Amino acid sequence: MAWVPLRLLIRVFAWTGLTALGGGRSAYFYDAVVVRRPWVKTSEFVQDLTLSQLLPGPNFANLAVALGSRLGGWRGGVGALLAVLVPGALVLLGLTALYFRGGFAPGTTRLMHGMGATVVGLVLVATAQLVAGSVRGRAATAVAVTTFLAVGPLGVNSALAVALVLPVSLWFNRPRRR
Repeated sequence: MAWVPLRLLIRVFAWTGLTALGGGRSAYFYDAVVVRRPWVKTSEFVQDLTLSQLLPGPNFANLAVALGSRLGGWRGGVGALLAVLVPGALVLLGLTALYFRGGFAPGTTRLMHGMGATVVGLVLVATAQLVAGSVRGRAATAVAVTTFLAVGPLGVNSALAVALVLPVSLWFNRPRRR
């Protein structure tokens, strides 16, 4: 793990906050702090991503705080949160003003569908990278597949699926006696 100067951390996170789209935002973070800059290992990113999804609030903001704190202490956490929220908030404010001045053109819907497909592609790439970096061995694969099947095709509530699979996962990953 690297200690990143606050100015650089804010610049990278602000760009991520400004350019990240929809549900694929964690993919942007992964690309920014693991792939492009070796600030964080994949295993550390997975830990922070897991934590950010377990905590209440928006995952993207939680992940920014977790990564920012890891890379720059409490100042990094605060700076990262502001850096990812402020650019998007300003863009949203500007788009809202444009919308209320005259609405969006009919072609905007097609544009949004195209961008949605791009986001799905980004999520798939990030998912593949995270699977390769964090799901190792038969036990981890079984836990991941069971969780996927429970939440996806079977439609089990996410919290219930985690509650059911977590004890098994913890047992597989328990400290071994010597």
